[in-house]
Amino acid sequence: MSAPDSPDFSSLDPATQAYILAQPALEPPIGQDSIFDNPPNYSAAAVVLFSVCLVLITLTFIGRVYMKFFVMKQKSLGDYLLILAYALLIVNFVFTYRMTEKPGIFVHQWNVHLGDFIYFLRDVFITSQLYIGSILLIKVAILLEWIRIFAPPGNRHFVYWASHIMIWANVVFYVSIFIAFNIACTPYEYNWNVLLKGNCDRVNTHYTNLATSIFNVISDFMILIIPQRAIWKLHMSTKKKLGVSMVFAIGLLACVSALIRLIETVRHALSADYVYTFAGIMCCCAAELTCGFLVVSVPSFPKAFSAINLSKLLSKLSFRSSSSKLRSSKKSGDASSWPPSSGGYSEVKTKAAKTSAEGDERQLFPMAKLQNNSSNDYSLYDSAGHAERGIYQTTHFEATESFDPNATRSEYRRQEQWDDNRI
Repeated sequence: MSAPDSPDFSSLDPATQAYILAQPALEPPIGQDSIFDNPPNYSAAAVVLFSVCLVLITLTFIGRVYMKFFVMKQKSLGDYLLILAYALLIVNFVFTYRMTEKPGIFVHQWNVHLGDFIYFLRDVFITSQLYIGSILLIKVAILLEWIRIFAPPGNRHFVYWASHIMIWANVVFYVSIFIAFNIACTPYEYNWNVLLKGNCDRVNTHYTNLATSIFNVISDFMILIIPQRAIWKLHMSTKKKLGVSMVFAIGLLACVSALIRLIETVRHALSADYVYTFAGIMCCCAAELTCGFLVVSVPSFPKAFSAINLSKLLSKLSFRSSSSKLRSSKKSGDASSWPPSSGGYSEVKTKAAKTSAEGDERQLFPMAKLQNNSSNDYSLYDSAGHAERGIYQTTHFEATESFDPNATRSEYRRQEQWDDNRI
């Protein structure tokens, strides 16, 4: 990094300041020149990665909130923490997308102006604080979810105590890191502006990123292991245990992301090319946050879906579709095809109007179940040949897909004897 030796940058004349800010943020290697206009980068690929992560996070977040607040109606503290984490994450992604434009992702530092590098460091500082808040809230929400699922009230076993220990360990660690970042430098702006006179002697933050990466690996593995012990003690078949275990093992992806981030952090600490190496950390952080939302959200989906009465929903959809088709068929049909009525047609319309309001809530029954309940409707027509059209007038039969005309003719003959007395 090429910082000037001037004791007071602000005292320099504007022309000198502009000249210094236009210099490369790092001296290029021997034999290479700085490329400030459209330098080699992987910004487009990074935008795709960040967009995929953001879409996955948003879908799982919306799905969980909808299921917990509107379907299951079982709101908990973890849900509100997750909402706050999502808000911080959105702000984080706003700054991340801005960094893909300037200076870019996987751009070598000698291809970046010193002035742009200062703004980059400021965005790095802001996103680091937002990341700390987001990852802390997500991990606490996950651990609270483990307690809710595996340690019901009055049952304080391994999951309960291990989860509580991890909650407080995460709170203490991340809050400490957050405080250290914000009190280390004097003046505060010296955290990112290398042209100011100042120091960071209050707290040594040189290895803060490395410590955070190591802690993330340990805590992610602990969060992965805690529910597994309880799952394999459940009284169910090994196949079912394996299936449930895999649902909760999505955290393995978070562990992989944390391990890769640790590698990238070590690489970043050993390199002078700060801009280029930090891009790898950004990608790992995005993946880790995505995995966190998946871990806390996906396990609640099966229970939420089971709470939905799918059979009733499908019955409604099937009835409405069937009713719509029959109404369309009636409108296009010839009215003269109907047999002359013996004074009972107006009564049929009245009965159909009364029952149509209830049709949407009725279950679909086979013909055999309707013989004793709806036989009064069979005698409304002179012949079995018109039975298919007659279904339109009776809600009970609108759910019937097809039947044998010969079979229904026998049904009409058998039941007409006592149907006339009920009309």
